[in-house]
Amino acid sequence: MLFHLALFVALAGAGLHIFRLSSRGTAKVGEVILLWVLVGYCGVPMMGFVGYGILYPDELARITGFPPDSPFQTFTTWALLGMALASTLSLRFRGTYLIGPAIAWAVFFVGATAIHLSQSGHAGAGHAGALTHSNMLMILATHGLISVILLVSLGMSGVCRAQR
Repeated sequence: MLFHLALFVALAGAGLHIFRLSSRGTAKVGEVILLWVLVGYCGVPMMGFVGYGILYPDELARITGFPPDSPFQTFTTWALLGMALASTLSLRFRGTYLIGPAIAWAVFFVGATAIHLSQSGHAGAGHAGALTHSNMLMILATHGLISVILLVSLGMSGVCRAQR
């Protein structure tokens, strides 16, 4: 539920930021949304989550469903920290820099969506129980939606067409 709140705050912040812009072209709106999601969802909150996981691996294991001493969990935790840091640095480095964190997180969340949907109904991966409409909606409304928002706002921003 905490990540739902972080997504809501990031999108509300982007909306307020866009409202306050003097010029609202497609590229500017796309960049603002992209920055707010990268920093306000994929960056700072994820660094907090990952930092918590590094300090309390047993608790992270309970949340994710992976064994606490698993090399996979350790590697993933540190990889996510790097991705979160790269996203947070989007505040400083703009333009084509935004492509890297946006693509990395979009691919990550597509994979996370697939894992959660395939693991529902099985013990592990943080999900136990049948794949209900409610479970599927929650998975798609967070993981899947983030990928869509990142890719659409990246496309809108025009940074992929920027000159070198």
